[in-house]
Amino acid sequence: VRHLSRGLPVEPIYWAIQQHPELWNQHTYRTQHPTSPHHGLDDIWLRYGDPGQDPKAPHESHWHPAADVLGVKDLCLDIMRRAGGSVLGGVLITRIPPGAMCKPHIDRGWHADAHDKYAVQITSAPGQLFHFHGEMFEAMPGDLYSFQNEWEHWVTNPTDYERITMIVCVRKEH
Repeated sequence: VRHLSRGLPVEPIYWAIQQHPELWNQHTYRTQHPTSPHHGLDDIWLRYGDPGQDPKAPHESHWHPAADVLGVKDLCLDIMRRAGGSVLGGVLITRIPPGAMCKPHIDRGWHADAHDKYAVQITSAPGQLFHFHGEMFEAMPGDLYSFQNEWEHWVTNPTDYERITMIVCVRKEH
């Protein structure tokens, strides 16, 4: 994990999420199967391919209506520019409930291989940890960090508070 900055303006996104709980779990590809490391978590898909297509197949991502509702486009494009990227890929918001975890996994497939991953912490509490290679990272709301999804990683939330993270995927074409 590489911590890139603090203080991104995440409060408006947090409050928009609170006002629109219907956006959670409209797409359950990652969370529905009991063997998925993301099972028991919640997602809001903001940008990806068409809902009916194979998410692991090559595709061009496009904005889903939730992106306008939550007002995330400018922040995502800013992250892409900071990363030196040329193509914005998938963007999703994930929520880990109190006492839950995202189980250890390696992200696979075309999208995971073709894009770098950046995370913006929307809300978190002390003790919620991103784990990788025997190390841990505790993100605060407004933190931006990158991570290598080809390495095993997982997230624990032993607290009484939900953990909400926006994942922004960026492709650098040369």
